[in-house]
Amino acid sequence: MHQPKFALLLCLALCAGMSTFANPTPTPSPSPTATPAVKARSFPFQSVVVSVDKAARTFRMGKNVVHQVHVLPETKIAKGDGTAAGFEALAPGTEVRGSVRKRSDADWDAVSIKIGPKPTPSSTPTPQQKK
Repeated sequence: MHQPKFALLLCLALCAGMSTFANPTPTPSPSPTATPAVKARSFPFQSVVVSVDKAARTFRMGKNVVHQVHVLPETKIAKGDGTAAGFEALAPGTEVRGSVRKRSDADWDAVSIKIGPKPTPSSTPTPQQKK
């Protein structure tokens, strides 16, 4: 006698639970503009400047594949010895290195630029290791 009541209560509980899954209340989805844009990861580069466009604040570099690099106002530019430099220091034939973020396949945004050849390691003798 208790089994039919229990089965009936169990059936009602399952039906009530299933009705909430069948018609769930819609949750507001975040709008695409509300999510912050993920910044592209920066990566290093080293090349020679091919041409400079001072009006657009860009320069092209590369030998076989030429990339256009956009120099932004927040780009840090320095000479090889670490002293600060400006965009005017970039000239065709100059060796450059630094880090960039990819804008498109051939266009990059400069994060930092060092102008001039990479300094060679100093010839100071290293201390001998203890035996």
